[in-house]
Amino acid sequence: MNRTDILHDDLANAYGRHLDRCKTRRRAMRTAGIASIGALALAGAALGAATLLGWPAPDHVKQEIAAVDRGLPEDLRLNPDVEHASAVASNGSSTLYAAALRDGGRCTELVTAGDRGRGATCTTGSDQLSRAIDVTVPADGGAGTNAPVILAGRVNDPAAAELQIAYEDGESNEVPLGEDRYFVFDVPIEHRASAHATGFSLVARDAQRSELARISVPADWDDEAVPDEAAPLYVSTRSDESDFTKVYGLEGHVSAAGADSLELDYGDAGRVPIAIQPDGSFAYTVPQERVGDFMEPQLLLVRDHAGNAIASSPVAAVAYWRARERGRR
Repeated sequence: MNRTDILHDDLANAYGRHLDRCKTRRRAMRTAGIASIGALALAGAALGAATLLGWPAPDHVKQEIAAVDRGLPEDLRLNPDVEHASAVASNGSSTLYAAALRDGGRCTELVTAGDRGRGATCTTGSDQLSRAIDVTVPADGGAGTNAPVILAGRVNDPAAAELQIAYEDGESNEVPLGEDRYFVFDVPIEHRASAHATGFSLVARDAQRSELARISVPADWDDEAVPDEAAPLYVSTRSDESDFTKVYGLEGHVSAAGADSLELDYGDAGRVPIAIQPDGSFAYTVPQERVGDFMEPQLLLVRDHAGNAIASSPVAAVAYWRARERGRR
């Protein structure tokens, strides 16, 4: 199999792994990460309390929302209106803040007890048209089956009149929708064990109670981070947050059975060998003249003693993955 075939196959699944790994590593580094699932966002404040919302987002929330554009070139920036970011849903202990995007989308951040920000996520206007529901579920790996389960997001379908959370044990709860269909919801304590162990579904219905959309949050939504060493080939990039189109170095770990060598394939620019340390770790400093080459994926290959490729992973700049995630490449 040639480089192009390997890279094509790898990109199909590595991008998904990249997003999952980014979420998992953020969870490990912050002690809590964001498990973002598909398509729904509702307001968890009760309808009667919705009129009390709208207070300005605190500075740390504005900074985290603004950071979604940090290091990206102008044509990839979302430019959320952070100066007017405000509370759109709250249950008293947790609050969801939103900042508008120019295309009708928005960036949000959930802040839970203790003024703890859970990371900004963004949904473009086109995303809202293609997804009926957006939901964010903060996870604290290893916190136990009695740990709080908090949902936040928005129902994007304007026909939605109600939202329900359905547990795998057959029980369910109504999730109150607030203004513009945002929500924040705490799973009741009697359903936490089920939510942790088997996941749950969210179901949006219209005024006639006809089902409009359904999404599932899988049972592993709050699993602890998987060690990097468990993967056949794990790689992370080293960048400067002032310019995420550049990659200054690679580091990671090789665990593939039979691994003998590691190389970075620059395509027409040739291949560069990278030493694998006795413990399986590796590190590589990208030459200055090539730090800008990663807006197109390059290929990292592990070979056995006979020279056969036994593991591989595409390597690209943060800005490349962000552009791919936003569907703008």
